[in-house]
Amino acid sequence: MAEGAAKSPRKEAIRLSKLLELSLGSDRFPVDVAALAKEVSRNCGDPIDKIIGDELPGFEGMLRPHKKRPAWHIVYSTSPQYRGRERFTVAHEFGHYMLHRPELSPADYPDGVLNRACGFECLPLQSNEWKQAEREREEEADTFASYLLMPIDDYRLQVGQNEISRELLAHITRRYGVSLLAAVRKWIEFTDMRAAMVVACDGYARWGRASDAALKTGIFIPSGMPIPEGSIAGMGPSGLSEQDRAAQLPEGIWTFRRGSEPVRELTIFSERLGLSVTLLMFERAPPKHWPIDELVPDAYDQFLRSGQP
Repeated sequence: MAEGAAKSPRKEAIRLSKLLELSLGSDRFPVDVAALAKEVSRNCGDPIDKIIGDELPGFEGMLRPHKKRPAWHIVYSTSPQYRGRERFTVAHEFGHYMLHRPELSPADYPDGVLNRACGFECLPLQSNEWKQAEREREEEADTFASYLLMPIDDYRLQVGQNEISRELLAHITRRYGVSLLAAVRKWIEFTDMRAAMVVACDGYARWGRASDAALKTGIFIPSGMPIPEGSIAGMGPSGLSEQDRAAQLPEGIWTFRRGSEPVRELTIFSERLGLSVTLLMFERAPPKHWPIDELVPDAYDQFLRSGQP
């Protein structure tokens, strides 16, 4: 990408997804991101010529330039902690290549060695030291990966009129080859339901995301919010977390800006990550459109904007 130019991560991902659909048909999932990245980039003067897994202590992935010629490498972490995220990580780094990289040429190697620093090193939810431009780039790369791996039109077809359940989420993660977090967050982004996701650890919300319909009625996830003891998430893995469908909970357990109301809760625990992923689904209600300046961003947006976990 020429420096100074700007591409829409959604449009760029959708364009590539349409090309895949034309060549491979609707049964093109999960996307072979490595093959796509190499095929797309081989017509550039600085192609991606290597995609490898390696030990990357503290990092999920990297897009780094070749030291001796105009080319790029994608490296993703093989740590068990990130198992299930490899495809998304490669797509994220491919997003940096398509959206943010400075184009390399022989002029950047005057003595046979690269004379500029231009790589991308991606940390897992660790933006404390990021500047605003860096946070925006990371969000754009995530958006690119999400739309490339899980096109909304196909995702809608998979969900149909079905209620979100463990079985349906398992189908989604298998079809697209993504993690549970990526699959749930994608659904929250496009659903017209009042719904929210909460990612918690040690009894507190690490981050969360509310759908547009939920946010308009005052539901958002404050960073550090205590997980209610009476919730399925609060009960821990020994509670009702193995149910396939969401359990109906009464008013008085989950409380948000507009107060408390009945909610259907589906919680899945990950012992490997030490996290719980909770999906909350609310009944439709006449929306109270909170003034924009009164709305507190949900924890995920606060994390991106302020760098606070």
